[in-house]
Amino acid sequence: MEDELEADPQRLALEQAIQVLRPLRQHRQASAERQQRQMQQTLASSRERLAETRERLGSERQAQLARREALAQQHVDRCLSLDEVELWHNQERAMLDRLAHMRQDIHRQGLAIEQQQHQLQVMQAQAKAAQRAVEKLSCLAEAINDEN
Repeated sequence: MEDELEADPQRLALEQAIQVLRPLRQHRQASAERQQRQMQQTLASSRERLAETRERLGSERQAQLARREALAQQHVDRCLSLDEVELWHNQERAMLDRLAHMRQDIHRQGLAIEQQQHQLQVMQAQAKAAQRAVEKLSCLAEAINDEN
């Protein structure tokens, strides 16, 4: 009877398929886990950059307030020519434009982080599926060996 089990062509074909599939699935699992780790690192560095940009925005706001106060002090109790008013206005606008640009940058970074978080979730699901596939194949191989 044991000779019949070992000589069974379907069983041999299944064992060969498992031997072929095991390294492929393990490679797929390793690749999915590697991609997941890389995305986690990318997400972490993006979060760090966002925090740094937010910090720079806070510093820039404080610096802008100081510059506005200095400009106001320069022009207090003075009659200003139209050129001086335009220069002052242009300086104020440049400072406000810089802050607006920084806010837009923060917004773009936030959107990129949201996208990266979504990609990470997809990659985590892929890694988990690849791990399950390897585990199922191992269980199948173990079940076949237990029949011997």
